[in-house]
Amino acid sequence: MKIFRLVLLLLIVGLTTLIQSCKEKNDQFPPRIWSEYVYNSSAIAPRTISAIFYENDHSIWLGSQGAEGLLLYDGYKWNIFDKTKTGVDFDSVTSMVRDGNGILWVGSKKGLITFDGSTWHTMAAFDGLCVSSLAVEGIGNIIAGIKGKSGGIATLRNNTWTFYTLSNSLIPSGNVNGIVSDREQTLWLATSDKGIVRYKNNEWKIMDAIPLLSQSFSCISSAADGSIWAGSAASQLVHISGDTFTVLNTGTPSPVTSLVIAGNGNIWCSTAGAALVKFDGISWTSYTLDNAAMPANDILCVANGFSGKLFFSIAGGKVYMINQ
Repeated sequence: MKIFRLVLLLLIVGLTTLIQSCKEKNDQFPPRIWSEYVYNSSAIAPRTISAIFYENDHSIWLGSQGAEGLLLYDGYKWNIFDKTKTGVDFDSVTSMVRDGNGILWVGSKKGLITFDGSTWHTMAAFDGLCVSSLAVEGIGNIIAGIKGKSGGIATLRNNTWTFYTLSNSLIPSGNVNGIVSDREQTLWLATSDKGIVRYKNNEWKIMDAIPLLSQSFSCISSAADGSIWAGSAASQLVHISGDTFTVLNTGTPSPVTSLVIAGNGNIWCSTAGAALVKFDGISWTSYTLDNAAMPANDILCVANGFSGKLFFSIAGGKVYMINQ
């Protein structure tokens, strides 16, 4: 009887420890519904989503990798915009923004496209150019990052496009992956060969004083406080605030593919190999297949939504939504 009581006591202690351990793990990585489709319709063939543009719950745009074009959720149903419907030869959508005049701008590996709500238009000056990123500056001013032989940036100001390339300007790189304009209208570029580049007072400057493991940067974004964040292929984040540059390591060996700055200030990075990584200003948290039931460890892109929503896509045609 004493032996039975001892075994029972040990069993109770073991179960209590296991339950507490599971509770602690769930407190750190609470169960999340990662597997909800943002789009799920038998009329829509699976497609790999390379760009997500969330305006509100009644306007969510998904850009496809390849020639499938765009999907739009209008609050009621999903709409397909491909070459058959628009006459536009989409080829791997890279970025989407809407300017102050209500025009939707779409960058792709073959050029730049606009949509005014009824008419799609291809910008002839960008034919054959890989538009990698887009930014809005003011009401109708657009900045396009361009990657490739004729790469650099193009700015639309006062209804006039100006191209800055290696052949006609002092821009140090023709391989621009991301672009952002800060409060002072200083341009910051994330490049794949020159790290972070600044354009201020008509002067180009490579920020080579920053200690980096790689000069290949995939993305760049601005925070509500006016500071700049950029992510690299070496899984480093650079934070630029005024004249202060801070280099942070995400703690994974996986390249950062995109990043967003949430309303609460958290930085979310998608990676190629380590799924999602979050920085809360103090510590890093990694959400992977192993510890958080992520659907994959290779995340193509991540985007912000309202009310704490976060969207991300993986290869194979799936997009997921979570609440942060």
